[in-house]
Parts: sequence; C-alpha cells; structure tokens
Amino acid sequence: MAVLRAAGNLKRAFVEEDENVLMLRSILDVNLPKFLSHDVPLFEGITSDLFPGVELPKADYDLLKECCGLYCAKANLQLTDNFFVKITQLYEMIIVRHGLMIVGYSYGAKTSMYRTLAHALGEMKSRGAKEEAVSCHVLNPKSITMGQLYGQFDGVTHEWSDGILAVTYRNAAQQEKLHNVPDRQWVLFDGPVDAIWIENMNTVLDDNKKLCLMSGEMIAMSSAMSMIFEVQDLAVASPATVSRCGMVYVEPSQIGWEPLLTSWLTTLPPCLATHAAKLRNLFGWLVPSCLRFCNKECKSMLTVGIQPTDETTRVRGLMQLMEALVAHLHDEAAAAAVSKELPLWIENLFVFSLVWSIAGLIDAPSRRKFDEFFRAVCDGKPPRGYEKVDGHFGEAASWASFVPATDGATVFEYTFSREAHKWVLWMDTIAKEDMVIPPNAEFSQIIIPTLDTARYTFLLSTLLEHDKPLMYVGPTGTGKTLYVQKHLLSLPAERWSSIFINFSAQTSANQSQDIVDGKLDKRKKGVFGPPVGKRTVIFVDDLNM
Repeated sequence: MAVLRAAGNLKRAFVEEDENVLMLRSILDVNLPKFLSHDVPLFEGITSDLFPGVELPKADYDLLKECCGLYCAKANLQLTDNFFVKITQLYEMIIVRHGLMIVGYSYGAKTSMYRTLAHALGEMKSRGAKEEAVSCHVLNPKSITMGQLYGQFDGVTHEWSDGILAVTYRNAAQQEKLHNVPDRQWVLFDGPVDAIWIENMNTVLDDNKKLCLMSGEMIAMSSAMSMIFEVQDLAVASPATVSRCGMVYVEPSQIGWEPLLTSWLTTLPPCLATHAAKLRNLFGWLVPSCLRFCNKECKSMLTVGIQPTDETTRVRGLMQLMEALVAHLHDEAAAAAVSKELPLWIENLFVFSLVWSIAGLIDAPSRRKFDEFFRAVCDGKPPRGYEKVDGHFGEAASWASFVPATDGATVFEYTFSREAHKWVLWMDTIAKEDMVIPPNAEFSQIIIPTLDTARYTFLLSTLLEHDKPLMYVGPTGTGKTLYVQKHLLSLPAERWSSIFINFSAQTSANQSQDIVDGKLDKRKKGVFGPPVGKRTVIFVDDLNM
C-alpha cells in the first residue's frame, strides 16, 4: 500500500517520466530505510534483476542539504553522508506514511535526525520552497500510567479527564482548522513500544486515522499530522502495530564516534584550540585499540546495549571527564598560569580520562591485564592484532612522562596532579587529618580512607562540580552508597542541597516526582528548582530496582 501511495505521488509530480523509473524509486524509498547496512547491497541486487537497465536519476536534495547544514552548524552537529541519507529517508517516509517508527540503539542520531529535518523544512519554507514549518509535540509514553496517557474516569465522581496524549493529539489536529496554522504537526513518542499502550493506537495508524478514547470521543487526524515513534527495538511490538507503520532503521555503527569528537573539540577552552590536532591524534591512536581490548579481553560490569553503542558511550564518558578536568581553563587567568605546562597536561589528563572511562567499568583482574596492554601500546609495542584496529586514524607518539612508572602499581592507582604537574599515587593524596578518627565518632559512621575512597570521591567531586551525571556500578557491599552519601553530606550547605531517593520494586513514577518536587521551590507554574543561589544533587539508590 505504501509503495502504491509513493508511486502515485511520484506519477502526479512527474507525469512524463518512465513508469519503470517511478516504480523503482517508490520501491526503494519505502523499503531501503528499514534494512541493515549489510542487507542494502542484497536488496539493490534484487531490484536490479527486476528492473534491468533502469537507472534512477539523482534526487534533487540540494536545498534540503543546505538547510540541514545550516542547522547542524548552529547546533554543533556534523552532517555526515550517512546522517543526511537517514534524514532524506525520514523525509520520504513522512510523505507516504502518517505513522512511522525511527528504530535503533542510542547514538544512532535518532533525535538529531528529526530535529534537523524539522528545522530544515522551516528554513526551506522561509526561502519560498513548497514546504511547511514543523511543530513537534514530544512525550514519553512509558513515564506515565495508561490513564494519564489516554485519559480516565474518576473513581468517585466518574468524571472524565483527558490524558496527555488526548490533549496533545486534539491540539495538533485542530491547529489548521481552528487557528489557521498550516504547519506540519509531528506527535513524537520518545520511549519503548509495548503492547500495553501501543495497541490503542491501531485506529490512528491504519486508514481510519482516528484516536478513540474510552469516553466515546473520536478525534480525527488532520492531513498535516504525523505520528512518529522513536524506539530502541520492536522486541515486544505486535505484528498489527508494525504492519501499520513505516520504518526507518538507524545503526550507531554507521555514525561512529568521530563526529562526536569533532563537535566536542569545538567546545573546549580557547587555550586548547591550538592543541586540537594533538587531541584528535590521541583519540585516533589510543581509543580504538583500548576499546577492542576491553571488549575482547576484559570483563565489564556493565554493557550499554550493542557494541557500537557501548563503545560510543565510553568515548562520551572520556570526553565528559576530560572536559570537567580542564573546565577551569575557560578563565583566561587560570589558562595563562599553566600555559607552559599545557602540552604536558593534555597528554596526561587524556590518559587519566581514558583509564577511568574506556576501562572504568572492567573488574579488578581485568585491570591488571589492561595495565600491561596500555603500557605496551604507549611504548610503541602493541600486542599482535592491535597494531592498527578498525577505526584507527592517529599516529603513534611517545613521551617520557606519558604513563606513570610501574613500581608494582597499575595506572588505576595513579592520578595526575594538576598542582605538581606529575603523576602521584592516589594514597599520597589523602590528607593526614582525614586519617584521624574523632573520639566521639559512632562505629557505624567511621570511614577509613583507602585507595577506593580517594579515587571514587575525586571522580564524584570533579564530575559533580561541572554538572556531569555519574553512575556507580558494582556488587553489593562495595561501598557505593557510602561514597556518595559521605561526599554529598560534606558539601557546603550554602551552595548545595541534596535529595536522596531509594528505589524499590514498588516505586512508581508519581512517587519519584513527588519526592523531588516536594524538596524544591516552586518558581512558577510547572517550574521547580532549588532555593536561589543553590544547586541540587539527586542521588538515586538501587537504580536496578
């Protein structure tokens, strides 16, 4: 049905064109977006057998690409070839289907894809093209109950109250009719698809195009509306739902982490701009081989999705930690004070950040193996098979003070001191007064400073100070809660406030929201925040519950 609809649109737009060309174009437009990258050549082989000798003219997307480039430059995104191909596939799918799904794991650029397209269409309209601007209505269906999503009857008064989707859908459907706004209306569901809530959307996604509520109301969809689902996978979606939607599949492996690096380098302090090439070389030289070693030879305590997503998550962690370590260099006076040591800082802070991001999740036995591997790579003697791994784009370099001396300790037992400009043992950073136990201290409150308390508290303090989120992962009884509570309670009360939330199997979204809102001040309608002049930290314990 979608192929026929696409072919009809093309026939009306290009009346004199050969119908073989139009049919082939419509088949490709509808089906290519849902294939994996290694299936595309197989499908193209099938279509070339079905349409021998038919060559498709190149689609004219020059204006769309130019407008996408303008938004990407403004939003600090990189318009790579694969990224733009997915944008055009999404655009073509929106034209032929009113319901579609953007499917793929994190770091596949799903959100950036529709945002870029929405802004590009608005820019094209302002330039006189036959397009309309886009209004996006985003909601997370899994963060609320079914009654809050669609609407529900009050248990006592039996009065009907509309849900978030009902209000949003009605508002989008009436924009053109009541408010004379011709904009495209995209209703976006950013959350997992499951049979609990998606089955009620079947009448919207099929040719009826109507949202049917329990109150008996039926809201018709306008011609300018599109229902877009941004999901990780379709593991629990029913065939009835999947068959009603168009599909655009994105793969993190097709994007990679290099565009992320290019965008990140532009956000560093101005004094590091001249060292951007050195940083890029460090990433290209060390990161790919370390990622491969951690995946193949080490045991990780946590894996984020599939391998490309996991790797990009680790590289993103490296960038965030290094960004926090050099954030004070945005101040010109601080940058001038260490201008001579900057090359040394870049090399060693990069190594420190890499150790606690790329290899931060591996267990204790694996850390010893990683230490030996990492020292070998830095000495220019990588093990066999790691000379040049996939994604390697940097040149090997060696520095005398690049990696701390062995002395029986691994790289995990050292930290780079920004005051002394050299590597020091974590144990040497513990102050003598911290070793003294107060005479009136309760036994349950006594914390003996150790290697772990020193390094995990430093990482927490550094990331917290620069608004970077942090997750502690590990088995029960390793002190995760203690490290966080001790540090949060020691923060200056005049600058910080903290909220502690303990999750259990019975914790609901509403309970979590009430706990957070109850400890914040109401600034205005719908806006809550800490007291003026303070920052609030939310500590969630037992997140896996």
